[in-house]
Amino acid sequence: MKTRLLLTLLVFCPLLSFAQQNSNSFFDDYEPKTAVIPISELTPKTTDTATATVTVIADTLCKISKYIFGNAIAAWMGNNTGSPVFVKHVQELNPSLIRFPGGSWSDIFFWNGRPADIPDSLYDGTTRKKVKFWSISGRDEWSTTVDNYYLLREQTVSQGLITINYGYARYGLSDKPAEQAAHLAAEWVRYDRGRTKFWEIGNENGGPWEAGWMIDTSTNKDGQPEIITGRLYGSHFKIFADSMRAAAAEIGATIYIGGQILHYDGTNSWNTVDRTWNSGFLNEVGDTADFYVMHNYFGSEATVNNLLTVALNDPKKNITFINQDITNKHGFLKPVALTEYNMNSISSNPTTGLSFINGMQAVILFNELIKNKFGLSARWLLATGETGMFYQGSNSSMLWQPRPEFYYAHYTRKFTGDHMIKTTCDNPDIVAYASRFGSGETGVILVNKSKTEKVVKIFPRDIGVGEKYYRYSLTGGTDNGDFSLYVSVNEAAPTGTIWGPTGDPGNIPAHAFTTGNKIVLDCPGRSVQFIMVDAGTQLLDSITTDSIVISDTIITDTIITKGLNLAASSNLTNYPNPFTARTTIQFKISSSEKIVLDVFDQTSKKITTLVNEFLPAGIHSFPVDADLWSGGVYFYTLKTGKYSVTRKMVLMK
Repeated sequence: MKTRLLLTLLVFCPLLSFAQQNSNSFFDDYEPKTAVIPISELTPKTTDTATATVTVIADTLCKISKYIFGNAIAAWMGNNTGSPVFVKHVQELNPSLIRFPGGSWSDIFFWNGRPADIPDSLYDGTTRKKVKFWSISGRDEWSTTVDNYYLLREQTVSQGLITINYGYARYGLSDKPAEQAAHLAAEWVRYDRGRTKFWEIGNENGGPWEAGWMIDTSTNKDGQPEIITGRLYGSHFKIFADSMRAAAAEIGATIYIGGQILHYDGTNSWNTVDRTWNSGFLNEVGDTADFYVMHNYFGSEATVNNLLTVALNDPKKNITFINQDITNKHGFLKPVALTEYNMNSISSNPTTGLSFINGMQAVILFNELIKNKFGLSARWLLATGETGMFYQGSNSSMLWQPRPEFYYAHYTRKFTGDHMIKTTCDNPDIVAYASRFGSGETGVILVNKSKTEKVVKIFPRDIGVGEKYYRYSLTGGTDNGDFSLYVSVNEAAPTGTIWGPTGDPGNIPAHAFTTGNKIVLDCPGRSVQFIMVDAGTQLLDSITTDSIVISDTIITDTIITKGLNLAASSNLTNYPNPFTARTTIQFKISSSEKIVLDVFDQTSKKITTLVNEFLPAGIHSFPVDADLWSGGVYFYTLKTGKYSVTRKMVLMK
């Protein structure tokens, strides 16, 4: 009996490290976001007829991870990350996270100086020939040091993502190179002292371009194969994770560690390692990773339509494949981080990656990553001579000048709330996203993919609005064909050789419009509109005044509507939603009648009755105090005699 029990324990509790928790590590510090109303100038509305209608619906699609708005620096930027101009621009960008020390460079980067057990040469997997090994030290050399990295994060109040040197576990000359590399990583965790939450083990190590993809088996002392496999990486991942988590426990820190996974089917890949990477890694790593890591560069054809379409489609395609592949291979589902991405510069037109189209694509990507529930993204790269967000080339007069994508990224973060809500649009040229702030405002982002100006009416269904709404309009120039290298923000245009408006983009006045009875604005061709709608209780009319019966679905829960006229059914809402302690339920009735407003939990148990009386025609608001309620999903039902409508709200604790 004791033997059988022991075997059972070994089957269900294998001797390997487990992830610190199965919850989503990117939301452990989630909190409602307060909108910052921009400085503004009152502007007359367009009087042109709307050519598109965007309906914004108070149906929550997902919470928004603050770590979607991450960026990256590379060690080879050099020891100049303390430049006041550069730091000021990064502060204006306000990234939530900065990744370091880079992509492939992580596999040749030694954070506290070069160890003695590294070879003089390494195999280049693309040529299968040995080349001189140029290792990089993170201490007191020309490259960006570890302390420079921490300084930049301190100056910009940013969280971090550190990419650990995994290649050393392959090419190291010690008796146990994987354990030695894991020890080096653990020492970095101790030195970090809890400053960094997120860590990834290596970078695209299944690719032949990575140091350690191919090793010299005659110098390796622990019997590793010549070419890496997903299974080998998975076994090494556990060694790294054990050492790093033990170090974190010593200093009382919580860290989250990610492992690499393919976001595409590698079965028939030209790279033989891809063919079994996911199956080998998932089978070996078990439940030990806190999240999975993928990389993607978006774009293949030198057309605007392709680049924007890829941004619209690839995030969903990538995450769908990953989740299905994990399920098929009996792995553990985890949140996914896109730790390196940007738009590819097309070889036939290298300036595509520097143009305002790169900024338009970035806006779509940010929102599609949110919509498809990615937990983190780190946009490559903050500064280089040719392709970085900030110029770091030989022209001293241009040093640290921002490329167009800086402006698009700046306003995207500023106009994005803490949870995404549903939008629909009747014009295929307009891509629309919307989010809500805990402070009650609504952010709307419109991308006009076409070259033709559109006039867009925004109808906030079920959402109270205030007296004003604000807009920034970002457009490209007329140079370089479809790929202008310049961007204008409202009336602020580039001057001279500068690619965008000078100064802090936060000091550019927004266009402010009086809401009145509608929200409408012009959208120039190939433009992005960033809109903030004041919080308030006014409910705007729909595009129709006919009485209708609404049947809608939020996630898996059906909204029940029985014969209630449009004024009541369309305008029953609560805000904020989700909420943390208090929310307000609001509705509009067209005539005096008896109203009953009840709140129920998921088991259909009535929690409270907010209203049971005759009310006059008009808009009515009732506060809900949920301090003593448990977190979860609740429903509220509005009844008027023989009519009723039910909505859902989410209490987060």
